[in-house]
Amino acid sequence: MSLIFWTQVFLIALFALFAYIILKRRSYMLISGFATRSEEEQQQLIENGYPQGVGRIFFLIAAGLLLLMPLGLTGFRYTFEVQMAFMMLVLFGGLIILSRREVPHKRKRSLLISVIMTVVVIGGTAVLLFIGAKQPDVTFGESAIEVSGMYGERILYQDIRSAELLDTMPTVRYKENGFGFADYAKGRFSVEGHGSSLLFVDTEQSPILLIETTDRPVFITGGNPEETESWYRELGQRIR
Repeated sequence: MSLIFWTQVFLIALFALFAYIILKRRSYMLISGFATRSEEEQQQLIENGYPQGVGRIFFLIAAGLLLLMPLGLTGFRYTFEVQMAFMMLVLFGGLIILSRREVPHKRKRSLLISVIMTVVVIGGTAVLLFIGAKQPDVTFGESAIEVSGMYGERILYQDIRSAELLDTMPTVRYKENGFGFADYAKGRFSVEGHGSSLLFVDTEQSPILLIETTDRPVFITGGNPEETESWYRELGQRIR
């Protein structure tokens, strides 16, 4: 089983557990900030249905994540990404809706905080995904090849042992320090058969340029196969 699968299972179990504790056991103290409220405010929140609403949000997230899991069996490649988008939309959307059930003198502040959190998190995530999914720019200088963008690298020609084109990307085992989304991977990852490696790839694209250096293997793909092949030819001329 893959790491993504167990992450899915963990999230489903976690949200289901929280929903059970809140809705069935009525342990509202698990809700952030609830325990620090006065007894009067706690009772008012319960009467307004605020903690119950939080429990229902957690239940909806757990159920949604579970129902979306079979998408992966159809060959759909972005099941986990769809699940994460669903989770964020339900969680932050639910918090905005629940702000109406706050105690009267805190409703406006709660709504404002929820909206700001939603904009910052979803907006920040969207920007990160846009930057991370952008193909790297490769420049061939006099003494080195430079890969720009997120986790960019400058590789001296004298440090390159070999370069080759691979038909398929070896299995990426886990992330060490990098960015991974859908089929895109940038940064340091552990790759089967190669160990700690530097990736700038769309793992579903072919061919993949593998550059073996004195430091670590580097995997790169361009915007299309022709661009990757042109980089390979150019690099071959530089390291002769």
